[in-house]
Amino acid sequence: MTNSISQANPAETASGEAAMERLADRLIAIGPAPMDHSDSPHERHSPAEAAAYSTSEAIARRADERARRSRSVIGLTVDSFVSACSFIPYALVALALRLIMARVFFLDGQARVDGPRVPFNIQDLVSLDFLRNIDFSVVLPLQVKAETFAAFQTQYPPMPIPPVLAAYLVSYAEFILPIMLVIGFGTRFAALGLLIMTAMISVYVMPQDLFTAHVYWAALLTVLLSLGAGQISVDHIIRYIARR
Repeated sequence: MTNSISQANPAETASGEAAMERLADRLIAIGPAPMDHSDSPHERHSPAEAAAYSTSEAIARRADERARRSRSVIGLTVDSFVSACSFIPYALVALALRLIMARVFFLDGQARVDGPRVPFNIQDLVSLDFLRNIDFSVVLPLQVKAETFAAFQTQYPPMPIPPVLAAYLVSYAEFILPIMLVIGFGTRFAALGLLIMTAMISVYVMPQDLFTAHVYWAALLTVLLSLGAGQISVDHIIRYIARR
């Protein structure tokens, strides 16, 4: 019996090895193919070195993209134009807008009030001949003209406020608010007040001038309302003192 067992063991062993080989072949066929890392630049680097290598590659790609964009003639022209425009300070832009809008409303308000006229002689202050011929004077609003009351009562369509009150509000607002714009004091409040007046004029007084004049007034006043008076203003001085 011992001989039979010794004779059977080699056959069983051979069949078992064959079964294991077939099982291994099946597992290899089912499993994913092994990845080839022969061309990977990180196969001989630690994880920290691989991360640094990836970061340097990204920086190099971005630098190359910026270099390609800078070499473009159109891109270089646009960048130069934007850089040139950035040299124009908003303080000068805001000052110009304030003076333009102050002139529009102040001159209209001077025709509505009556009082002593204060002349401003600038002949001794300037040396340019064309400025010497400018006659600039201010009428102090001690009272509202009778013609102004008559215009609000008869010429203008009905407003949501009484005509007499509207005549007083408009006349004195067109004297005070433009001065606030010129010196840059309470600029946003002055711009808001003039913007409301512009809307009232467009709706009740001269709706035909909405797209010829009033829409441009509203645009300029909205800029001042949004961005303020700039650095050439009393508002800027007050903010500077308040921060100290």
